[in-house]
Amino acid sequence: MDGYLERPSVVTAAAVLLYIFAGLGVLAGLLGFVATATVAPGIGLLSLVIIGLSVGYIVAATKILQGSNNARVTTIVLLSISIVLNVVDFDSRSVITIGLALLVIGLLSWNRDAQAYFRATA
Repeated sequence: MDGYLERPSVVTAAAVLLYIFAGLGVLAGLLGFVATATVAPGIGLLSLVIIGLSVGYIVAATKILQGSNNARVTTIVLLSISIVLNVVDFDSRSVITIGLALLVIGLLSWNRDAQAYFRATA
């Protein structure tokens, strides 16, 4: 392979799931902002924070595809915080959020191929 390290499919799958997670976050943030910005400005601000975090997830997914271990660690920390916040404020959407977050964390942190890939690209 002449120095080329092939990215494991689990890393690609984790990044794709992170893109989906981020897309849902942007959509929810935009809908929340439009629906509440004029009625409850505080909630509108929260929606902008959600959009900002979602954009961060998009950047992190892109960096994960490039093999950035820092992006992997940052993503795991942010998704862990997201899980805690969703458990505290549990509703029907929380199940999807927690499920996606746990799946991405599992793929990035417990899979041997992913661990080897990030160690090799560091």
